[in-house]
Amino acid sequence: MTRTMIIELLACVGAHWILKYGTILNMPRGVITRVPIFDKLFKCSLCLGFWVGVAIGVYVEHNVLMLGLASSGMCWLFDNLNNVIQSAEIKLDKR
Repeated sequence: MTRTMIIELLACVGAHWILKYGTILNMPRGVITRVPIFDKLFKCSLCLGFWVGVAIGVYVEHNVLMLGLASSGMCWLFDNLNNVIQSAEIKLDKR
Protein backbone atom coordinates (compact mmCIF):
# COMPACT_ATOMS: atom_id res chain seq x y z
CA MET A 1 0.00 0.00 0.00
CA THR A 2 1.46 3.30 -1.03
CA ARG A 3 1.63 6.40 1.09
CA THR A 4 -0.85 8.12 -1.23
CA MET A 5 -3.40 5.34 -0.76
CA ILE A 6 -3.09 5.57 3.02
CA ILE A 7 -3.64 9.33 2.87
CA GLU A 8 -6.66 8.85 0.59
CA LEU A 9 -8.21 6.27 2.93
CA LEU A 10 -7.61 8.51 5.94
CA ALA A 11 -9.21 11.36 3.98
CA CYS A 12 -12.22 9.10 3.37
CA VAL A 13 -12.51 8.34 7.09
CA GLY A 14 -12.16 12.01 7.97
CA ALA A 15 -14.75 13.10 5.42
CA HIS A 16 -17.08 10.34 6.63
CA TRP A 17 -16.79 11.49 10.24
CA ILE A 18 -17.29 15.14 9.31
CA LEU A 19 -20.39 14.29 7.28
CA LYS A 20 -21.80 11.95 9.93
CA TYR A 21 -20.82 13.70 13.18
CA GLY A 22 -19.51 17.20 12.45
CA THR A 23 -21.47 19.75 14.49
CA ILE A 24 -20.98 22.41 11.83
CA LEU A 25 -23.10 20.25 9.50
CA ASN A 26 -25.95 19.64 11.97
CA MET A 27 -28.35 21.97 10.18
CA PRO A 28 -27.76 20.77 6.58
CA ARG A 29 -27.63 17.15 7.77
CA GLY A 30 -30.98 17.64 9.53
CA VAL A 31 -32.52 18.88 6.29
CA ILE A 32 -30.94 16.20 4.08
CA THR A 33 -31.89 13.32 6.38
CA ARG A 34 -35.58 14.19 6.09
CA VAL A 35 -35.39 12.28 2.82
CA PRO A 36 -35.65 8.60 3.86
CA ILE A 37 -32.81 7.30 1.65
CA PHE A 38 -30.40 9.92 2.99
CA ASP A 39 -31.52 9.18 6.54
CA LYS A 40 -30.58 5.52 6.00
CA LEU A 41 -27.31 6.55 4.31
CA PHE A 42 -26.21 8.70 7.24
CA LYS A 43 -27.01 5.93 9.74
CA CYS A 44 -24.83 3.37 7.94
CA SER A 45 -21.04 3.70 8.12
CA LEU A 46 -20.55 1.15 5.34
CA CYS A 47 -22.91 2.99 2.99
CA LEU A 48 -21.73 6.53 3.71
CA GLY A 49 -18.11 5.36 3.66
CA PHE A 50 -18.61 3.80 0.23
CA TRP A 51 -20.05 6.96 -1.29
CA VAL A 52 -17.38 9.13 0.31
CA GLY A 53 -14.77 6.81 -1.22
CA VAL A 54 -16.45 7.03 -4.61
CA ALA A 55 -16.48 10.84 -4.42
CA ILE A 56 -12.82 11.01 -3.40
CA GLY A 57 -11.97 8.41 -6.07
CA VAL A 58 -13.55 10.62 -8.72
CA TYR A 59 -11.62 13.61 -7.36
CA VAL A 60 -8.22 11.88 -7.35
CA GLU A 61 -8.98 9.96 -10.56
CA HIS A 62 -8.33 6.48 -9.18
CA ASN A 63 -10.27 3.27 -9.50
CA VAL A 64 -13.51 4.63 -8.09
CA LEU A 65 -15.09 1.29 -7.18
CA MET A 66 -12.01 -0.04 -5.41
CA LEU A 67 -11.55 3.13 -3.37
CA GLY A 68 -15.26 3.11 -2.54
CA LEU A 69 -15.05 -0.46 -1.26
CA ALA A 70 -11.83 0.13 0.68
CA SER A 71 -13.27 3.33 2.13
CA SER A 72 -16.42 1.50 3.18
CA GLY A 73 -14.42 -1.02 5.18
CA MET A 74 -12.10 1.57 6.74
CA CYS A 75 -14.96 3.89 7.69
CA TRP A 76 -16.86 1.01 9.28
CA LEU A 77 -13.76 -0.15 11.18
CA PHE A 78 -12.83 3.29 12.50
CA ASP A 79 -16.44 4.17 13.32
CA ASN A 80 -16.80 0.99 15.38
CA LEU A 81 -13.45 1.55 17.11
CA ASN A 82 -14.65 5.03 17.99
CA ASN A 83 -17.88 3.55 19.43
CA VAL A 84 -15.90 1.07 21.55
CA ILE A 85 -13.65 3.83 22.90
CA GLN A 86 -16.65 6.02 23.71
CA SER A 87 -18.43 3.14 25.47
CA ALA A 88 -15.35 2.41 27.56
CA GLU A 89 -15.05 6.10 28.41
CA ILE A 90 -18.69 6.22 29.53
CA LYS A 91 -18.22 3.13 31.73
CA LEU A 92 -15.11 4.63 33.30
CA ASP A 93 -16.90 7.92 33.96
CA LYS A 94 -19.70 6.11 35.83
CA ARG A 95 -17.25 4.68 38.36
